[in-house]
Amino acid sequence: MLKFIGTGSAFNTELGNNSAYYKWEDKIIIIDCGSSVFHRIVESNLLEGVNEIHVIVTHSHADHVGSLADLVLYSYFSHGKLAEKIITIYSPLDTRVAELLEINGCVEGIHYNYEEDAFYEDFAVSFVDSIHVEEIQSYSVHLYMDNKEFYYSSDVAILPQYAIKWINDGRFAHAYVDTCGLDYEGNVHLSYRKLCEYIKPESRHLVTCMHLDKAFNKEQAIRDGFNVAEVEL
Repeated sequence: MLKFIGTGSAFNTELGNNSAYYKWEDKIIIIDCGSSVFHRIVESNLLEGVNEIHVIVTHSHADHVGSLADLVLYSYFSHGKLAEKIITIYSPLDTRVAELLEINGCVEGIHYNYEEDAFYEDFAVSFVDSIHVEEIQSYSVHLYMDNKEFYYSSDVAILPQYAIKWINDGRFAHAYVDTCGLDYEGNVHLSYRKLCEYIKPESRHLVTCMHLDKAFNKEQAIRDGFNVAEVEL
C-alpha cells in the first residue's frame, strides 16, 4: 500500500501537494514531487537509509513537479555519497519533464537517469493517457509491486471505463483516485459525485480518495465506504 507525503489539490495548501511513496529495503518510489514535497521529504528524514530513489511523474503542473529539480540535485550533492547518481525519473517524453529539469540545471546521465517506464524484478511502472487539461499531456499510472497491481489516477476529470470495471471487479489490489468536492461542468478533476456513480458500494474499500480540495467532505466519504488519504511520514 502507498503512503502519502501530501494529500491536497494544488490550492489546498494545508494538506500539501499530493504525493505518494512506497519504501522498502534501501529503495523508495515517489509519485510526483510538487512544490511543497521536497521540503516535507527533507524535514521528515524520509530518505534515511535510502540508496535508490525512483520518481514517477504524471504531468508537469507545478503541484506535481514544482520541487523535482530540488530533489534531483539534493540526491546528487547532499544525500549519501557526494556526486553519486542514485535517482531515476520515470515519465513519458511528452510530459516534457526532462526539459523542465534541464532548465533547472539537472543534467540527464549525470545528476539522474530517465526512463519512460520501468520493468524490474521488484516493481514495474506503466503509464496510461488520462483526461485532465487540454494544455498539457497527463497520465495515470499502473504500479506493480508485491505481485499486485495498483492504479494511481493522478489528476483526472473522468475515470476510463476499463479502470472503473477493474476497480469494481477487484482486479486492482487498490486504486488511488483524484477526488474533489467541487462539482461543476468542465471540472478538470473528478468530483465526488462522479466517483460515487462509478464505484459500487461493495468495491469502495478498494479506493482511496486523494488530491483533495477544500470542498471535499472526508467524513461523508468514509461513511460511504471509501478510504481517504492521510499523510504518513
